[in-house]
Amino acid sequence: MPTFSGRIVNRQIKAEVFQMPLTLKNPPINEVVVASYFNPPLAKLRSEHIGLFWEKIKDDFPTVRQQLPANVREDIIPNDVFPMPRYWFIGSDEINLIQIQKSAFMFNWRRRNGHTYPRFHKHIKPTFDKYYGVFDQFIRTEVSRDELVIDLCELTYVNTLERCEFWEGPQDTKKVIRSFSITDPGLSTSGQPGFDCKYLHKVSRDLELNINVRSGVNPQQSNAPILVFEIRASGRIGGVTKTGSDQWFQRAHDSINACFKHITSLDVQKNHWGLLEDSQ
Repeated sequence: MPTFSGRIVNRQIKAEVFQMPLTLKNPPINEVVVASYFNPPLAKLRSEHIGLFWEKIKDDFPTVRQQLPANVREDIIPNDVFPMPRYWFIGSDEINLIQIQKSAFMFNWRRRNGHTYPRFHKHIKPTFDKYYGVFDQFIRTEVSRDELVIDLCELTYVNTLERCEFWEGPQDTKKVIRSFSITDPGLSTSGQPGFDCKYLHKVSRDLELNINVRSGVNPQQSNAPILVFEIRASGRIGGVTKTGSDQWFQRAHDSINACFKHITSLDVQKNHWGLLEDSQ
């Protein structure tokens, strides 16, 4: 399927979009990722420590898997023959996921079996805080006395739409993303167009929004079309403690909320996602 890569832009987000937070009863959120990256990375953390840490959270996260490290360039430690894997600790319901590597601690909430989005401030951030605290205490006790220094933070919201009343396929994306358009190639084509558009918006010195709107198919439903629009806030915050990063995550969440409200259709917000009156 052909794709179209949108032009990357860099400009200030308008201040007026921050006036009122958006609250939806049924948001299309499929996954949320909260991530803190350390600099310097945890040079003394070894794979043998992972089993010890797992014992502390095993009741809540009974499954462990290995993945390639994220941001490998930042995870390389001098004198390490091989990079330590990124470890996944998966909750029994597969909704909650903790990821650990030498340079990062991450928490994912993932929609499974029709579960509703539990809200950032009520569940996602408190859960991240809880297990970050367990990890921080473990590092201080078993690995190093040094305090974790956070250099980079990321907050990602992944929204997914399947074929529904207001979106039948890529041609209906403008009904969801207000300013979206598909380039007309001026040729006779067959099938639905595909796209993968990326945009970069600078919000402040230490916070930028990366927006990705892409089409795809669901192989589990006879290759039915899907729409994915992801908003990721990221920022270099210059070596701070957990308290400093908490303030950044609050601003990042507010920015993502305002961006989502601004780029998506008000009609869809009201009639399909359950926009609450006090957030209009």
